[in-house]
Amino acid sequence: MKSIVGMHYWEQKIHLSWSSEESISTAAFNLPADLRKDDIYSDSSVLGGVLRAVREYLGQKVGITDFGLIVCTPDSFGLEDIRRIYSAGREVGIDIVRTLCETMSLALSIYGEYDFDGRMLAAVVGDGRVGVSEYEFSDRGVRKIDTYAAGKWGTTAFHKAPFLGGYANKLFDTTEAQVLFCAGNMNSTITFEQSIKSYADYSPAFANRGMQMKMVDSKSIIEGLGYYCGKLEEREAFVGLGVMDTLTPYDIFLEINGQMFRVINADTEFPGSEGIEMRKMPEGNGTETFKVYENRNKGFYQIGEVEVPTDNVQDFLKKPVWVGLGVNKDRELSLVIQNMATEAYLEFPVGPAQAQGATAGSGDDITEFIEKILPIIDNLEYASKFAQDEDNPYTKGIIQTYENAVKILEENGITIISGEGEPFDFNYQNAVAHVTDVDLPENTVKQVMQTGYVYKGKVIRTASVIVAN
Repeated sequence: MKSIVGMHYWEQKIHLSWSSEESISTAAFNLPADLRKDDIYSDSSVLGGVLRAVREYLGQKVGITDFGLIVCTPDSFGLEDIRRIYSAGREVGIDIVRTLCETMSLALSIYGEYDFDGRMLAAVVGDGRVGVSEYEFSDRGVRKIDTYAAGKWGTTAFHKAPFLGGYANKLFDTTEAQVLFCAGNMNSTITFEQSIKSYADYSPAFANRGMQMKMVDSKSIIEGLGYYCGKLEEREAFVGLGVMDTLTPYDIFLEINGQMFRVINADTEFPGSEGIEMRKMPEGNGTETFKVYENRNKGFYQIGEVEVPTDNVQDFLKKPVWVGLGVNKDRELSLVIQNMATEAYLEFPVGPAQAQGATAGSGDDITEFIEKILPIIDNLEYASKFAQDEDNPYTKGIIQTYENAVKILEENGITIISGEGEPFDFNYQNAVAHVTDVDLPENTVKQVMQTGYVYKGKVIRTASVIVAN
C-alpha cells in the first residue's frame, strides 16, 4: 500500500509524520543552507528543492520510497498558493495528495486527544504569522466553521492582526466556542495569550470572557497531520475520522465580461460547486471572458481565467442561467454554465491567470513598492487632516507635501478610494464599524478611517470605513 506522509515547515525545519496501524510516527530534519528560508512556499524553485530533500530523507532514513505527500500550509493560503504547491510536486515527480491548513491539523490532534463535542478555536502562532479558525467537533469528525485571522503578524496588539474581510467584528464577539487551543513556541504562545486578554479589554463586544485558553506544543500540528495520513490510507484506527474543510479563507468572485459577481463564500466546503442565478449573463464581443478572483485583505487577486468563443455558448445567452464554479478534492476549479429552463450545461476547466493578472513580475514589484510607501502617505494625510493652525508655515508645508504626494500617485496610475457620503461598496471598502445615523440613507459611508488606493484597476488597499445603517 502506498504510504501517505505529512510535511510541515516550522521554525526552519521540515517535520514529517506518517501512520502505522494504530499510532503516528514523526521525524524532523534541517534543510540545506540554500533552502533554509522564512517562506519556502513563495519560491517554486526553493519548494522543489525542499520536496527533493524530503524524498531523499524518507528513502535513506525511513525507508519510505513510494509515497504521496500532504503539505501543511499557513491558514492564510488561498487557491493560488496551493496551486503552486501542486505544480512544484509535479515538476519533481512527487504526488501531492492534499494540502491541509495548520489550524485544521491542530484541530485533528485535539479531536484525537480530548473527548468533547461542540465548538473550539484553534490558533497557530509563530514565525511572525498567526492563524485563528473555529471548528466544530461531533461524532462525524472535525468541521471547519470559519477562518477569522490569518497572515503575517509581528505585534502584540491582537486587534491589529491580519483579520480576513470584516471578521474582526466576529472573532470572540459571536463565537460559541468555550475553549481556545494555541500551538506555537513558548514565547509566541505567551505573547498570544497576553494579546487576547488585551483584545478582550479593547473589544467591548467580547462574548466569551470565560473562555478557556489552553497552550499546546507545536508537535500537535504534525501529529494531527499524521491522523489525516492514516485516514487517507484507510487504516482501521483512523478511517472513521471525518474531515470537512473549507475551500479557501477568501471569498471567490467571478468577473463576467467586466462585471463582478461573488460566487463562493469563504466558508464553503469542498468538493462541490456554488454559483448564482442571473436573468442573463453580461455579453462580450465575439468572446466571452470569465476571470476568477480571490478577495484578499488588500483587494482582488486574480487566480484564473476562461475565454470561450461566443458561438460555443450561444444557447445560454439572453436566457436565465446559473453560473458558478465547481471544485474537486484537489481544489481545481471549473466554470459551469447551466440553462435554468432546460438544465443543459457547459463546463470548462479554469486555466491560470494571464500575465496582467496575478502572476509574478513587474506588476507585483510595483504593488509591493506602493504598499511600502503608503504608511508615509498616511502620516502626511493624518497630519494634514488634524492640523490645528493651517496658517502656520510648518503646517502649510505638511499639507503641500501631502497634496504633492497624492498628485504624484495619480500621475502614476494610483487613485484614492474614499467614498464618504456615498453608498458602501464592498469591492473597494472594508466596514470596520456600523453606526446609526438618521440623517444618512441606509448602507452609506459615514466616515473614512483609512484611505484606500487602486493601481490600474487593482485594489492595493481597501478603504476602512464606518457605515451608517
